[in-house]
Amino acid sequence: MSYIGNQSENKVSPAKMREYVTPNGSATYFDLAHDIPGYGAENLIVVVNNVIQEPASAYTILNDANGRPRRLNFGVALATTDTCYVIYQSTGQIYHTPPANSVGYSQLEANLRSGRVDQFAGSDGASSNTVFTLTESALNVNSINVFINGIYQRPTTNYTVSGTALTFTASLVATDEVDVHHLSIRSTVSHVADGSVTSAKLDDNITIAGNLTVTGNNTVNGTTTTINSTTLTVDDKNIELGSTASPTDTTADGGGITLKGTTDKTILWENDTDSWNFNQNIETSTTTKVKQKGAFMQSSTHQALTLGY
Repeated sequence: MSYIGNQSENKVSPAKMREYVTPNGSATYFDLAHDIPGYGAENLIVVVNNVIQEPASAYTILNDANGRPRRLNFGVALATTDTCYVIYQSTGQIYHTPPANSVGYSQLEANLRSGRVDQFAGSDGASSNTVFTLTESALNVNSINVFINGIYQRPTTNYTVSGTALTFTASLVATDEVDVHHLSIRSTVSHVADGSVTSAKLDDNITIAGNLTVTGNNTVNGTTTTINSTTLTVDDKNIELGSTASPTDTTADGGGITLKGTTDKTILWENDTDSWNFNQNIETSTTTKVKQKGAFMQSSTHQALTLGY
């Protein structure tokens, strides 16, 4: 059988060959060296302590860790004193590597063959007759042969290609005739339909190297949101903190802003005093004032407060 892609393994499951396994008192199965055709227990003679075991009853054949039918499964552990060997009964599947240069055009499936020729007039191009749309994607500039008026064009020098876009380095005239011969194996390109990628198809951890713009609402569900940037710009004039379904002064208690330094600089709301607490001094410029709109201003240290100074 011809193949395209990774080379197949040359392997024949041996007939009438004996293989020993070594019980350790805990293992209930053993991975054999060769495939058992069709997972058939009858394709293997299993002998424990010189007694032939009943196929499918005393043992079964399962996939090993590599998905191959090589696991001899007893379901119960054999004792360390037990002796066990198997005898392969039949020939299994043959994996054949075709001889070099034996896979030709006729051996390929139709969807792998190309041979397509695109033909254009110079006036068919866009962007001043430099860009033409191919009927199928090209693997690269060397996977197509391009001719203008029967003259071969050099890849990269005279044209480039990206997907279905063929771009010439110079504008064509309207009467030019363009022939594009697709070579080698046709590439199959699948386009994901718009709006068809769901969150289940995305990796849980995504890193975006470029810019990300979210035009809709952005919701972050988690315990920590870290912003590693030099400048944070917010267009909104109001920032809400402590937002909950039923906000109260109790839920707001201890909320505020912390500026990290040698020691934290905080502005925190204290519910028991019904006030904002600054843990650092407040200093105004010589031209600004501290305005009091309430009935009184109180100092907890009973120091003098001079107004109009």
